[in-house]
Amino acid sequence: MFIGELVKLTGVAAATIRYYEEVGLLKPIKRTRGGFRVYDERAVLVLRFIRHAQRLGFSLQDIRRVLKAWQRTGNPCPVVRNLVTQRLAQLDKWLKTLTALQERLEILARLLEAKESDDASAICPCVMVTQPLDNPLPLLPPEWRKRRRRQKRKYRKAGRRRGNWWWA
Repeated sequence: MFIGELVKLTGVAAATIRYYEEVGLLKPIKRTRGGFRVYDERAVLVLRFIRHAQRLGFSLQDIRRVLKAWQRTGNPCPVVRNLVTQRLAQLDKWLKTLTALQERLEILARLLEAKESDDASAICPCVMVTQPLDNPLPLLPPEWRKRRRRQKRKYRKAGRRRGNWWWA
């Protein structure tokens, strides 16, 4: 099947399928003379697995490890067990941090309800008396943040060169 049929069967965008091929998660079985990718039913299985694993919080790097174990041994469960154990430890640490932050913000909310400050010498005395977290809280755990792919821009028209890039 061609990439269009794969898109219809899985609901995964063609650009995403090409990206998965670029990063080594998915491989077409062959290419036609015209350069079109040809996939088999295994690609449907792999794409559904990738999407499901992503919804469970697995990164593409984790998914690559699982797929390699599946290709090597046919049983990726030990690898998945290891990844899940690591993720649970990360979540436990994350939840403890969030709980500590919640407690501190509840204390701050009670302080703010109890008094209105007329003291112009401090920005907000209630914030200053509330003990902060030891480490600042990121919006997401670092290992879950989406990393932006650097896209190479190819401006190779006749023009001047600036650094490593050609500008038109």
